[in-house]
Amino acid sequence: MISVFSSEVLEIKNLEGNVKILKLFVPENFVFKAGQYVSISVPFHGKKLRRPYSIASPPGKNGFIELCIKIVDGLASNYVKTLSEGDEIELFGPLGKFVFEESSKNKDVVFVSAGTGVTPFVSMIPNLLENGFKNKIILIKGFRYEENILYDKEFSELRKKCSNFEFHDVLSRPKNPAYKNKGYVQDFLEKFVPKENCDIYICGLSPMINSVKEKSLSLGIPENRIFFEKYD
Repeated sequence: MISVFSSEVLEIKNLEGNVKILKLFVPENFVFKAGQYVSISVPFHGKKLRRPYSIASPPGKNGFIELCIKIVDGLASNYVKTLSEGDEIELFGPLGKFVFEESSKNKDVVFVSAGTGVTPFVSMIPNLLENGFKNKIILIKGFRYEENILYDKEFSELRKKCSNFEFHDVLSRPKNPAYKNKGYVQDFLEKFVPKENCDIYICGLSPMINSVKEKSLSLGIPENRIFFEKYD
């Protein structure tokens, strides 16, 4: 059920590349589907503007959710930059239809992201595996530099526990010239995507989504098996 509620900032982690992870209080009756988002109320000239952020934690984490936010030059980012642990903020949600489709449950699934576009997959992939998903799950996540890589520890632990899960980091500007996956995520679809019975989930900015979609279609994946969430 969508609602407006008061939350507390429980913890803030500052990462490389101007990324913050916020751990936020949610009440016991807050229930969401993996892939959904909440909106933060941003004060502006006596009004409240809402800005959406994907939930970066799987359902069932009682009492809190996490958000992974890229700080850019904008109204919402400037507000998030001012937050400290213990501050109260207003949240609105859960919202969003970018969730795992029932029709994907018997297929191999590929998740493709760039930057903080990986956030909904940090919720969706563990949730799928915890609920007994047996087909192959492949995550391809793209960043600029090595220090920008997000959630490698979490996905590495998941890979150790679940033999049907694999992930690959792609870097567009690696500092190591010998880095094996140099380029953009769409350049590696042919290498990593299963040839048959596969669904694609994409999250990121529009140019990346359009490129991944175009490449997926060229590999024979039907358009109705390609799902995406735009971050712009």
